[in-house]
Amino acid sequence: MKIADKGPVDINLPQLVKDNQAVSSTRDRGDKKEVERGGETTKVSISAEARQLQRVATLAERADELRAQKLNQIKEQLEQGTYHVEAEDVAKGVVRSEISRLLGNG
Repeated sequence: MKIADKGPVDINLPQLVKDNQAVSSTRDRGDKKEVERGGETTKVSISAEARQLQRVATLAERADELRAQKLNQIKEQLEQGTYHVEAEDVAKGVVRSEISRLLGNG
């Protein structure tokens, strides 16, 4: 069986649908979406795993922003003299780092 090439894998489908003038509306019905296009309706079912992956991708996109917020919060605490680190947390971090280094992961 030969599978025909359907185009690049990294096509941004949501953007294409958003930009498509023929798509008139989208209705959300739980894990199913209906898109109306010139009288015909297309139904797409999204699995729970796909929704979870979408949430992870969204968080990954925001990682730099979240990291910057946390860094600013720590800087403010340092300036105010209210920053406190538990010795147990430091010890856990050192152990994790050493285990990772010994296993060749770091």
